[in-house]
Amino acid sequence: MICLLDGTRFYAESCITYKPALRNIPLLVTAGQGISIAANRACTDLGIGKFTPIWEEIDHLRAHNGIVYKANFNTFSHHSDRFMTALQKHIDGARSMRYSVDEVFFDISHLQSINVDLNQHVKTLRKAIYKETGVPTGAGIGKTLTLAKVASWAAKNCQPYQGQCVLMSEQQTDAILKQMPVGKLWNIGRQLNKQLLQEGIVTAYQLKQCDTKTYHKRYSINVANVISELNGITCLNFSAQRAKKKQIWSTTSYRDRLRHQDDLFAELAHHCTEVMRKVRDQKTEVKTLSFFISTSKHDHCRPFYRRGEVTFESGLTDTSFALQQLRAQFNDLLPDNLTQQPIYKVGVGATSLIDAEIKQFELFNRFDNKDNLNSTLDQLSDRFGKGVIGFACQQRSYQERQGAIEMLELENYYTDINELVVVKCI
Repeated sequence: MICLLDGTRFYAESCITYKPALRNIPLLVTAGQGISIAANRACTDLGIGKFTPIWEEIDHLRAHNGIVYKANFNTFSHHSDRFMTALQKHIDGARSMRYSVDEVFFDISHLQSINVDLNQHVKTLRKAIYKETGVPTGAGIGKTLTLAKVASWAAKNCQPYQGQCVLMSEQQTDAILKQMPVGKLWNIGRQLNKQLLQEGIVTAYQLKQCDTKTYHKRYSINVANVISELNGITCLNFSAQRAKKKQIWSTTSYRDRLRHQDDLFAELAHHCTEVMRKVRDQKTEVKTLSFFISTSKHDHCRPFYRRGEVTFESGLTDTSFALQQLRAQFNDLLPDNLTQQPIYKVGVGATSLIDAEIKQFELFNRFDNKDNLNSTLDQLSDRFGKGVIGFACQQRSYQERQGAIEMLELENYYTDINELVVVKCI
């Protein structure tokens, strides 16, 4: 049996953990002036959920004395690490896989084999995690990874489950699958959902009844695996080590637009640095590095999009060399008049990667990836926070003007000595 434990309203609850006075106040979390990415229970009780445009709900939110927090992913990341560390202490020895910032799969088959009450065990675990981290959690248990995801969905959306669901019988599983929209299934994306709906497959139960060979030919092995897993046949690999990404991108859109070359290059350099760090983290090397800039289709200017690409003879992990290549390509990326064609979106991507752990070395290749330098920079960033040290060209000066919506922001409790949590005893 596989258990999926995930943080409930993780970003919103992280804010409340550090600001307990906000617990009963409607709270939205957003990454900017656009779409909300999290909402606490008080907010959803008002009918305001996540992934809604802030400007459409701000008046409703203010009418109930609600507030908006701008996401501080630095603090959220450290809080996620606390959550994972606390959980790992309670499941030590069990196979586990960290799936996202607030989701962990772990194997509890050994508990079932000795007749442990899984419902009670998970309930105790959830209470312990909440006590240690302040993060409320939900849990789903099933025979496969996909069924664990189904159980997790049922725990939040079906009666009589209240935060946790254990799928013990096929009859119970089928009853939930009949209520579950097919688009809510793990590995069923938006486009695939549309195609299945056109076939008349509306619920997860209908997909479960389909023939795996037919749907393998019609769509892909992924759909066939989902069908098999819904029928209790393990197909997806349960591993602590996730598959390495084939491509890595870092992109941002800019509400106030980029109108100066220095600002534009600094933003591209920032994204280039982010990509190279992620490349090193997953122990891969870059063979092809891409850059692009574009205007917005909503701006009253001549549309502009341009992309550059650099291919390397051997794998690259050195950030400084990547920045040199970006500088060499930069002038070719620019529009004729940056003031009249302000840039809305920029991005850098490693579009071709090789595995650094199994690559074939070349006898006469003397290229220096400066492993010691980059490793030191990575360690300093991990210890003291992103941006504490870097290359001069990364110095960013772009700042969004204060929008019409007032936002608060969590302090950098873990990386800035001037923003440590202050505890007052009264």
